Amino acid sequence: MASNTGTEIALNVTRTRVTVLVFNLTIISLMLSMMVARGETGEHQGTAHLTSYAALFVGFCLTLVGIFWLLFSQNLDAQGLSRPWPFTLGSITTYLALSQTVTAFMHEYLVGFESVVEAVRPGVAQRAQGVVQLSALELDALGHAPLLVLFIMGGAIWVLITYIAPLSTGLRSPVRGGRRWVFAAYYFAFQVPIYWVYASAWHLQYVPADQTTSILSLFGLQFVQPVLWLR
Repeated sequence: MASNTGTEIALNVTRTRVTVLVFNLTIISLMLSMMVARGETGEHQGTAHLTSYAALFVGFCLTLVGIFWLLFSQNLDAQGLSRPWPFTLGSITTYLALSQTVTAFMHEYLVGFESVVEAVRPGVAQRAQGVVQLSALELDALGHAPLLVLFIMGGAIWVLITYIAPLSTGLRSPVRGGRRWVFAAYYFAFQVPIYWVYASAWHLQYVPADQTTSILSLFGLQFVQPVLWLR
């Protein structure tokens, strides 16, 4: 079946994206449950997870929006093929939702990893005194080298899902003509308010009340968000 906006998409392609979004909902629900459980046991304060909570909430909302677009894209006939415009919007939203989950996961666990390293470093230094003398720089490298590797891996995944994948989706869309700029407008219509929310949450969580930090500078840093995972 043909459409005046381009070739329609096979049903199994749409189903794949819906499956990914449902899987993303599962991850979000699991992370929220774990974070709430930690708060109930008194191990962590709620403010310690403010940015992660914001990312998971946004990811949950975007997941539902993505499912809506993908289901809405299907024709109500025997073939059930998907129309290009809503399918492409749903695909872009899928990557945006995954990006929020990656943001919450990487920030939460990289910060946790860093805290563990800082906590065990004095013990490592004390045990090392009876075996070999390690300099402060060497001890610092022992803790931060693995953290740097994890940071690079997480940052690469974030860039791939946040920027490269949505761009590729827009360029490969079966939509024809010069109206693809709508996809870019749709992308930034979500990202700008999302990053503003993240900037506000980051300011509340990490910036002391007696310190002056521009919310605009924090907003700009959200576009290269991995640099904020290790505060």
